Amino acid sequence: MAGKKAVASAAPPAGSGAAVTINGFAFGPGGVTVEPGKAVTWTNTDDSPHQVTVAGTSLKAGSLLTGQTASLTFKDAGVFNYNCALHPSMKGSVQVTK
Repeated sequence: MAGKKAVASAAPPAGSGAAVTINGFAFGPGGVTVEPGKAVTWTNTDDSPHQVTVAGTSLKAGSLLTGQTASLTFKDAGVFNYNCALHPSMKGSVQVTK
């Protein structure tokens, strides 16, 4: 995604963004939509660790153990596909719209 920016963030801005649950080796929901500058927060409820990696960027969350969360803030409009770096068949997308 040349020219598109997503920024790692410790936590989403209060009252905004989207939440994704990791359960059963799947992201739920598999696709979310946010406005530019809003965060997506992933929560791992699996017994296995997972790591969110955004395709075409250097962005990734650290390994998430059971009960841990990570957030990424998406600055530019576009579609950002992601997967679990530890389990590449796990896939999802973030659509950033103005």
